[in-house]
Amino acid sequence: MSADQARRNLNQLDKELADLEKKLADEVKKEADKTKRINDAQRSITKNISATTLQSKMRQIQGYQNDLVRITNNKADINKKIADKRKKRGESAQKLQKEEAAEAKKFEASQNKFMQIMSTVLRIYPLS
Repeated sequence: MSADQARRNLNQLDKELADLEKKLADEVKKEADKTKRINDAQRSITKNISATTLQSKMRQIQGYQNDLVRITNNKADINKKIADKRKKRGESAQKLQKEEAAEAKKFEASQNKFMQIMSTVLRIYPLS
């Protein structure tokens, strides 16, 4: 794998992480909305409401609570994916460092070889 390929892989992982973090933020926003709706519904229940209205509010609250469970599961799934991507990103960053070090070593070796050749040429054909 070349350093360029390792960089592209790292950039792709960064993009995927950003996408997952956006999804997580969206789920947190949904969670806050459902929690607010539950609280609003609970506050709207007073002592002087009919049995049918009470049942309706309770069903509404139960629906919001079911949504909260689903949202919590989604958040857990997204957090797991984020952890996996971060692990892959760390591994990818290490590969990039190794590739860059290998390329630097190769470049240094070619520079040394060039300097040896130039020194030999200058000994054979001096400038003066």
